[in-house]
Amino acid sequence: MTITVAHWDRVFAAGEGRRVTPAELRFLAQHVRPEPGQRAMDVGCGLGAYAAELTGLGYRTLAVDWAEASVAAVRDRYAGLLPGLTARHLDFEDDQTVVNTVPAGEFALVTMRLVFAFMSDRTAAAQRVRRLLAPDGAWVVTTPLAEQLAAERAHIGLTRADLGALVEGWSSGCWCDLESGGLRCFVLRP
Repeated sequence: MTITVAHWDRVFAAGEGRRVTPAELRFLAQHVRPEPGQRAMDVGCGLGAYAAELTGLGYRTLAVDWAEASVAAVRDRYAGLLPGLTARHLDFEDDQTVVNTVPAGEFALVTMRLVFAFMSDRTAAAQRVRRLLAPDGAWVVTTPLAEQLAAERAHIGLTRADLGALVEGWSSGCWCDLESGGLRCFVLRP
């Protein structure tokens, strides 16, 4: 199922989004161990709640989304977090744009919360993340598990095969089930 940018613009303009849970933040702080001033990128930032939490942990956070309504919402909701949190329009699936506008090797953390399942070329997205990460950086992917979702919602999650492809080629990693309903968080390192 293809979901268009127009769909996300409507969702974000209406202020819809999933809240960040305390369990997510505990897992992140335990496994990533942020240091003040490090750079983070939140890909598919939605309304910016996760990006704001990253900023609260001390990261200089770049929140990016392909939906203009998302970027506008982040700028409006979190203007008080400037300069620690900035937001900009970026289609992460446009490799040339990412290469030309985002510096390689500068991010201690790249996050994709509830986004990776929507990527049309997940292998290419993972390669982009590797290029952006600092040598000791981490990629955090939070995703529903397709097998634990109702059939009509399975497209928003990752299958077992998708999960295998997600973790392939990373030197280390760990994961945690954040909810009994199938929300899983991965921390992967190059």
